[in-house]
Amino acid sequence: MKKRNCLKFRSPHRRLATRFYLLFLLVVSPCIPILFPTASFADDVAGTVQSDAVSAEFDGRYIIHLSENPRVRSSDRPEPGYFDSLAIELFTQAGIYAEIVPQMPWKRQMELAEREAGHVIYPTTRSDDREDKFKWVGPVSRTIWNLYGFEDRNWSDTGFEDILESARIGTLMGSAREAYLRERGAKQIVIVPREELLLPMLLADRIDLIAIGGNVLRHYIDEIEQKDTGANVPEIDGAVSYRSCYLYIAVSGDVPDEDILRLQGQLDAFKRNGFFVKNRQTHGLSTNLDGSFLKAMLDLSNNGVRCIDLAGSDD
Repeated sequence: MKKRNCLKFRSPHRRLATRFYLLFLLVVSPCIPILFPTASFADDVAGTVQSDAVSAEFDGRYIIHLSENPRVRSSDRPEPGYFDSLAIELFTQAGIYAEIVPQMPWKRQMELAEREAGHVIYPTTRSDDREDKFKWVGPVSRTIWNLYGFEDRNWSDTGFEDILESARIGTLMGSAREAYLRERGAKQIVIVPREELLLPMLLADRIDLIAIGGNVLRHYIDEIEQKDTGANVPEIDGAVSYRSCYLYIAVSGDVPDEDILRLQGQLDAFKRNGFFVKNRQTHGLSTNLDGSFLKAMLDLSNNGVRCIDLAGSDD
């Protein structure tokens, strides 16, 4: 018997009210103005820089793009402020001045990074198409990519290659997940401009599986069930774990190598002197030194590791 991903979302049954709520989200919500546009959940999302244009010459300014918005906590991370405090302290202790700007949409950050050097964006998947557009400090986190679907559809018993061949897979437009699934040969990718549309599309049977972060999905499920609609979300399971990616702080353009070395050295020092773990504790995250996550993070031999395939051959 195959071992299933441990992340599950349970409710007793599907209700008719769910359908009405979904129709509202799918038909009406795209028309609602977005007053405070914000980035997607960056732990596993990442917009793709489309152009090969070289960033403008570095003018000596580093700009840290916060991954949290204090006015609109759209990411609803389980670790609010964790990455921001890590990045700011990293630059501070390395003695490198950086301006700090509020969170902005991920696509906008990437557009700026494409044109200008010195933009600091995190946590970022270190994908092939980005490798030469940024200089990298990390890793600062790691994520497992899962495909999520209804538990009663038994997708976990289907091989990954068969899923790529037959399943309708929903994912965020321009994300690293979209690029990877296309590269692996997925036949039916359904892209959406906003992640919050993925769960309604799954519930409306317009897609079979969602390529999304588990924390993000849990937030959207809670959001539906907390609304006064009488809607319940059926059991959703991690159908297959297909990729493990280390996440980095990305610095755009041709910035001085010595600055990157100083930042990397300071991050390594944080991992040796206990600050990396203490910062996690401050933000309510696990500090289990025997757990696989912290073992991987504190192992400096993992510096530079990008992504590892969990289903099929590694790239």
